Formats: sequence, C-alpha cells, structure tokens
Amino acid sequence: MSFKENTDIVFEHYEKKIYDQKQLLEISRALNSTLDYKYLIDAILNICLAQLQTLHAAMYLEPEIDLGLFKLEPQSTKGFELTTEDHNYEIKIDTPLIHYFEEKPKAITMEQILLVDSLKTSADLNYLRTLGAEILVPLNAKGKVNGLLVLGEKMTSEEFLEDEKEFMTTLANLAGIAVDNARLYELATVDMMTGLKIHHYFQTKLKEEMERCRKKGTKLALLFTDVDKFKVFNDTYGHQAGDVVLIEVAKQLIHAAQRHHIPARYGGEEFCLVMPGASEEEAFAKGEEIRKAVESMVVKNPNDGTDLKVTLSVGVSTFRNTDRNNKDLIERADKALYQAKHSGRNRTICFKE
Repeated sequence: MSFKENTDIVFEHYEKKIYDQKQLLEISRALNSTLDYKYLIDAILNICLAQLQTLHAAMYLEPEIDLGLFKLEPQSTKGFELTTEDHNYEIKIDTPLIHYFEEKPKAITMEQILLVDSLKTSADLNYLRTLGAEILVPLNAKGKVNGLLVLGEKMTSEEFLEDEKEFMTTLANLAGIAVDNARLYELATVDMMTGLKIHHYFQTKLKEEMERCRKKGTKLALLFTDVDKFKVFNDTYGHQAGDVVLIEVAKQLIHAAQRHHIPARYGGEEFCLVMPGASEEEAFAKGEEIRKAVESMVVKNPNDGTDLKVTLSVGVSTFRNTDRNNKDLIERADKALYQAKHSGRNRTICFKE
C-alpha cells in the first residue's frame, strides 16, 4: 500500500470519528430535550434503527423502581415479532448476564458473548438468541445497569464493526442517563395507581396552556369526569373494587388522549383532560368517546370475580379571554359536570350560562 493510500485511509477513519462525535452530540441534545418517558424510549429505538441499519430493536427496562427485573414495555420494541410470552419474559437483575454487563458495560455481539464461559448456560442468552438478537448493549446510569438494548441483524447482513459497537456503547450510556431522569420525573408527576398526572402537574400545565391562549389566540378545552354514584359503589362492593374501577376508567382516559393532551387526576374519582387547541365541539366529541368507552367497560370484582359496570358523567368548558386564572376555567367545567350529574348522569354536557 502506498503512502498516499495509507494516508487516505487514516483521514477517512478520523473523518468517520468526527462525524460520529457530531452525531452523538446531536443525539445527546435530543435525548436531554424531553422528560416524556414514552417519547424518549421511541426516540432511542429509532436512533438505533437508523445508526445500525437494522429493522429490529428492543429495550428491556425496569417497569418499576427497585423491582429487580427487566421487561419489555408495550412501546419499547420495534420490528421483532413478539408473542405475549415474549412481552412477559423477565430478565432478573441478579443474573450472570447482568453481572457480566456490570463488569464490562460495552456493546457485544451474540457471537462474542456466547463464548464467555460464565454465560454458556445462560437461559437469558439462549432466549435472546431465539428472539433474533445479534448485538446486546447495556444501558448505564449512576454506575449500574438500568436496561438492555437488543438489536437484530443489519439489513445488509454484514457484521457489526468495532466503531459501530463503540458508538452504541456511548449512545447507551447517554440513553441510560436520559431514561433514568425521565423515570424519576415520571415518578414525581404521575399518580402511581391510575397512571394519570397528579393535581399539581395539572394545575401547572393548565396555567401554561392558558397563557399560550392569551398570547397566540389558540383554543383550549377542559374535560372534567366523575364516576357516577361512586360512593354507593364503594359502599356496596368495597374499596378494592372501587380502586380497580378507577384504574380502568383512567386507562380509557389515557387511551383516548392524544399525545399533546394532559390526562390528570383532579382528586378522588374526579379525572380531567386538558385539550390544547380543541374547540367545544371537539371536546364534546372526546367526552362522548370516553363516556361510551366506560359505559361498555366490564370490570372484574377482585373479591368474587363477578362482572361490574359503571357509568361516567362529563363536563366540558373552553377558554375565554376573560378568564383570569385556572379557577375560572375549572369552575365552568365543574358546573357542567354538576349539570350532567343532576340531569340523569352518564352524559356529556358543555357549560352554558
């Protein structure tokens, strides 16, 4: 090889290094620009697919703090054909595989890791191999493994290069920290029983959205919902059954909410949905969608397994330029809800003077 050819190869190598560093800087900015847990997971997986040119990516994460195991979450996989059993598969943190990654927190191919003596009988590795994993990358935060990236083969069927493995190791470290921060933020802002945002978060975001309406002339709607005769339900079936109902009603609210909506728990069985950009007609339609979903819902009584049903009343209000603060908008939604409750229940009513 001539001196010029050798020099060209060296320059090409360093140009690639510089490009990768720029990419990582942009990725780091993107990951640190959001604390939305689900959006963050989706972004990390998409980055992996693009950077490694693979069609398969999944992320095993701890569903709850200090649970001691990693699982796939509904939004944490792309491309892999998975069964219910696959989604339920658990990788315990206290296993040889995770201990290995604690000692060597680097990306590694399945071919390489299967040669490690201490992992030759690993059930987790055998499972991941049958899943179609080609490379494993541990996520790290605060000196410990807090997740595992699983990636399939390249679209070109080529081997993974050392530069690519180094890139993924650095990416996983950035992702691990971002996931940890997003999880902590979620714990601080989400009601753990229902999965809805807590009251303080709701008030803060509602104030922000009302300010946006004043400055930009945009629309804003607010839904208030309340489970009909919930006190009677609790007295009849017990608080355990009541909690199950609240969880299932919250699921309907979360499912119906669009990405920019804010579903929250106002207090007790009273839930709400902040709808930036929505007109009264759109908010009414959304209220009816949620109400009908709850009406058709069947809940199992945790005490004896019998079927239970509930209905929901919904009140709707929209932003006015004369609104001084959150209280004005909330009071109108609450009055509309009161009217829905006292005119027969199981209905959606928009506030009228």
